[in-house]
Amino acid sequence: MKTVIFDFDGTLTYKSPNIWKAIWKDLGYDTGKSSYFASLFTRFISEDIKHQEWCNLTCEAFKDRNMNKSQLEELAKDIKLIDNAEDVFELLRDLGFSLHIVSGNIKTVISQVLGDKIKYFDTINANQFEFDNNGRLTYIEGTNYDFIGKANFINEYKEKTGTPAKDIIFVGNGDNDEWAHLSGCKTLCINPDDETDENNITKWHNVLHNVTDLRQILPEILSKKDYFSAKEEHIL
Repeated sequence: MKTVIFDFDGTLTYKSPNIWKAIWKDLGYDTGKSSYFASLFTRFISEDIKHQEWCNLTCEAFKDRNMNKSQLEELAKDIKLIDNAEDVFELLRDLGFSLHIVSGNIKTVISQVLGDKIKYFDTINANQFEFDNNGRLTYIEGTNYDFIGKANFINEYKEKTGTPAKDIIFVGNGDNDEWAHLSGCKTLCINPDDETDENNITKWHNVLHNVTDLRQILPEILSKKDYFSAKEEHIL
């Protein structure tokens, strides 16, 4: 089955705030280079702590400032999908593609931003926040599918569905997405962020800059026949 696996932040969203940094800031924490926020990332990248421990330490910091569910919902309102995202989702599903999101974002945030457009996706894979009956944060369950986990997800998907790597395309924008290439699938980088090794042709098979409309990625995904058919039918 032809499959497209999307990152979320900076890929399906455009010029929207990073939700993690937004939470830290909203709780009154510093997010500069010498901040606790930055140090946790550095400790994870240097393999001093595992991903779940990173989430646990983040959770304790958030709980210290009494983070609640309503804050997360309010911050999510600032995150907007890239233009014509639904047109792309609908077209790809109509053509028989399986669609997935594999993200370092938060499941409830992704669900809120997608709204009823979540129906186009077979799976949403991200971190999960848990709240008590009063809406207070109790736990952050880290995703298994960020960084190297993105390649692991694709490899597991290939084994589960029998889908060959040549029929899978991963679309991302950040350095945490660069691991996807280890699965052997095609990789497309759009609107690369500052830390992305966008010119590395091993990690990224193609790069598109200044993508403001998700329809711009379709020539990289569709066969020429399907692409021109969609144009003739005025879908594009």
